[in-house]
Amino acid sequence: MRITGILLATCLMAMLLSGCWDQQLLKDVRIIDISGLDLEPDGKLRNTSSVMDVSGSQSTQKESNEVHSGKGDTTRDLRDILDREISGIYSSSKLRVILIGEALAKEGIYPYLDVLYRDPTSALNAKIAVVEGSAREAINIKKVGTKLIGEHFNKLIQSMERKTVVPDVNLQLACPSMLTQGNDFAAPYITKTETSPTISGIALFYNDKMTGTLSAEDSLLYLLMADKLAKDANLTLKVENAENQRPENYIAIDIQSLKRRLKINVQDGRNIKVKLDLKLKVTAIEYPRDHLNEKKHVTSLDNTIGEELTRRALAITKKIQQANHDGFGIGQRIQAYYPNTWKRLHWPDDYAKVEFDPKVTVHVVNHGIMN
Repeated sequence: MRITGILLATCLMAMLLSGCWDQQLLKDVRIIDISGLDLEPDGKLRNTSSVMDVSGSQSTQKESNEVHSGKGDTTRDLRDILDREISGIYSSSKLRVILIGEALAKEGIYPYLDVLYRDPTSALNAKIAVVEGSAREAINIKKVGTKLIGEHFNKLIQSMERKTVVPDVNLQLACPSMLTQGNDFAAPYITKTETSPTISGIALFYNDKMTGTLSAEDSLLYLLMADKLAKDANLTLKVENAENQRPENYIAIDIQSLKRRLKINVQDGRNIKVKLDLKLKVTAIEYPRDHLNEKKHVTSLDNTIGEELTRRALAITKKIQQANHDGFGIGQRIQAYYPNTWKRLHWPDDYAKVEFDPKVTVHVVNHGIMN
């Protein structure tokens, strides 16, 4: 009995320890925290990766990075090429951000991301962003202030997500939209300035191809229309018709809450109408004209802001239709609720014919501590 118990205990211990066969020791790998993909003029793919290096003790820890770039036929081929010049095993298990050059984004990104979806060690929570021009140039900056370029882009994207300027999108969330029709995704769009890269809006995708952009002001309203209010959302609007640019002609609002109602109506089997009602409760965080304690003035202001945002919302729906970007999931809803209609549609063509009727209603519910 004693021998049987020892054998059972040994087998149990062997089963518990069997998961260590595929371990990757940190001393053997080089961590890639940001990677960029570009399409070269000759059709080749270029991968530019920033490799993190941590040295010193815990109290005097110093972080640095080295940038490696290579040109090849596929993403897997490039990984092998970079492996030959990096002193360690190329590892994307801690990847924070993947930057896509604009030329490659317009070509279609899924074939170049396929290797990341098949690798069980890939960081599927890595952020995706599109760069105006070349991703290589953005990564070659290496450092912005005291932050390494990977950390800088990661923090920059996260802060814009909290401000409802860009959507929360990563490798995992983008994948279903790239493989199916009826619900497209958008990603941060990064441009260059004299000092450092900046997020200037969002890149619109149809399946896996970039087809257009929205400015930061439009992207905020687009996300509200998509019912994706994050922690903060601020807008500055002109509410007076005066030609001068005096501060008294503007109001800055902070969106406290929203209610969105989206209704799809299909007529004659093909004519699709979408009514999108957006109700916003906002706080006036800057309004030099004041008088916000007067109900009549506040009501007039509510109407003015609502009309301006409705006008902008209609313009946004036209822009996303021109880009063939179904960011509100209209096609997905038709598939679910009108399956017979969906079978008769050719969505890339019929989406442009959808009639959008957006309406934004605004209520200023707070005006700060001033009376």
